[in-house]
Amino acid sequence: MIRLLNSAMMPAEGTYRLRRCSIAAFAELLQQDFVSYIGYPQTADFVARVIGRECPVNRQQTTLEDGDVLAIIRLKYRPDAPTKGAQVNEDDFEFFVADYSAA
Repeated sequence: MIRLLNSAMMPAEGTYRLRRCSIAAFAELLQQDFVSYIGYPQTADFVARVIGRECPVNRQQTTLEDGDVLAIIRLKYRPDAPTKGAQVNEDDFEFFVADYSAA
């Protein structure tokens, strides 16, 4: 399963292999079925524009299963409280892919 995250976190014990990717590779990966764990509407809207399909907002706790692939979009900076929720653009983000193993 592909899990879409808005940070490079490790929500479960196991082994992770993280690698940076281009926005094009990120968009291509998300042409497959995925579960979104994006909690901010602005980020979900941006991802939807990039991939050309809906990206739901989901603030549930991230769950992982052995063999999952994580598509990660994260801000290059930590937003200050007054700017949280501000409009974002491509230059504000970094893109990663991670493979997860429960072992």
